[in-house]
Amino acid sequence: MTLLPDDGLDLAAEFPHATHEQWQHLVAGVLRKSGREVPDDEAEDALSTALEDGLRVRPLYTARDAAPDPGLPGLAPFVRGGRAQAARIGGWDVRQRHTMADGASVMTDLENGVTSLWLVVGESAGIPVAALDRALDGVYLDLAPVVLEAGDAFEPAARALLRLHEERGVPADAVRGNLGADPLGHEARTGTSYETEPVAELARLCAARHPGLRALTVDALPYHEAGGSAAQELGCSLATGLAYLRDLTAAGLDPAQALTQLEFRYAATADQFLTIAKLRAARRLWARVAEVCGAPRQGAQLQHAVTSPVMMTRRDPWVNMLRTTVAALAAGTGGADAVTVLPFDHALGLPDAFARRIARNTSTVLIEESHLTRVIDPAGGSWYVERLTDELAHAAWTFFQDIERAGGQAAALRSGTVGERLADTWAVR
Repeated sequence: MTLLPDDGLDLAAEFPHATHEQWQHLVAGVLRKSGREVPDDEAEDALSTALEDGLRVRPLYTARDAAPDPGLPGLAPFVRGGRAQAARIGGWDVRQRHTMADGASVMTDLENGVTSLWLVVGESAGIPVAALDRALDGVYLDLAPVVLEAGDAFEPAARALLRLHEERGVPADAVRGNLGADPLGHEARTGTSYETEPVAELARLCAARHPGLRALTVDALPYHEAGGSAAQELGCSLATGLAYLRDLTAAGLDPAQALTQLEFRYAATADQFLTIAKLRAARRLWARVAEVCGAPRQGAQLQHAVTSPVMMTRRDPWVNMLRTTVAALAAGTGGADAVTVLPFDHALGLPDAFARRIARNTSTVLIEESHLTRVIDPAGGSWYVERLTDELAHAAWTFFQDIERAGGQAAALRSGTVGERLADTWAVR
C-alpha cells in the first residue's frame, strides 16, 4: 500500500507493508478489549456510521473503494467544478443577504469584502419594491450583481430592478445577477403558487438582451429546512430544475438557453464532508439532465451555497460562528460559485453591524488567509469524498425518479408526496 516517491526515497522501505486484513485483525482486537466480540471481517462494519438515505461512512477508505471518474474541472460531468480554474482570482462570490432598505448597511458590506447582494423583497416581509432604489443607493450595479428573492412579488420586483439598471446607464450586456423567480420554491414554503407566464417572458428577455442575468432560482432551502436529507434536497432541486426547463422550452427557448437561466441554491451544514459531496453530486446530476436535454456544454450548474438556517441556535448564539465557518469552508471546498454566510444571530431576528461583519469576514479569512481557493477541487481524489459523492448521487437520483413518477415536482408537492417523505426523514432524525 506504500507508493515509492518520484525520487526513489521510500522512508518506509525497512518496514513491512501493512495489509488490509492485518488492520482488520488489530481493530477486532481493540473491540474485544472493550467487550465486543467481532470477527475480523466485520470490524469495519462495527465502526461504520449510519447516515440518512441509506448511506454509511466507513472508518477506512482505500484505493479499493472505486468511484466513477470525476472528470476534469470545467468539463462534464463537472464534479470537479464548473470552470477549468480555481473558484476565481479573488475567491468565490461573497453574497450577503439583506431584508431591509438600509443603504448604509449595503454599502458597508460592499466596501468590506462582499461582492454581490441577495435582496429579500416583499411588502409584508422584506424590502418594499418601491424602496429598491433606496436600498441600492450608491451601489455600482455594473460591479455588484444583485440577486432577488421576491416570492409572488417576483414580476414587479424584477421590472423595478431592470428599470433601475436602465436609469443608471448600465449596458444591457453588463447586467449581472438573478431576478429570482421560483414558483415551485414559493409554493413549497407557502402552499400558494403564482403565474409562470411572466417568468417565461422575463427569461426570454434575459436570454435575448442580458447574457449575464438569470431569471430563475432553484431554491432547495425549503426542503432542507423542512427536515429533508441531503439526497432529498438534491432530488427536489433536480425535479424543480427539470420542471422549469420544460416551462421555458415550451415558451420558446431552446434547451441551451433555458439551462443558462437557472441558478441553484443549496444549504451548507456543519457536516463538512457531506456538504462537499452534496455540491459535487449536484453538479454531476445536473450535467446528466443537460446531457439528456441535448445541451451538455451548458450542464455546468451555477451554485449558491447558504449556511444552514436550521443549524443555528438561538441560545448562546456565539457558537453559530463555529458552525457557519465549517459550513462556509465546506461550501468553498465543494466548489460553490457564491457563498452566503448567515450572521450568527440570524435566528434572533435582524443582524446587527457586528454580526454582519463576522459573516462577511468568515469568507475573507477562508479566501485570503487560508488560501482555500488557490487549489482546484481541494477534496478531489480523496477516496472517502469520491465514494461519498457517488453514493449520494445515486440516492438523490432515486428520489428524483420517485418525484418524476409522481408526476413531477408540482404534482408531488400538491399531492403531499414530498411533504410526507420529508416528514418521515425528520421523524427518524
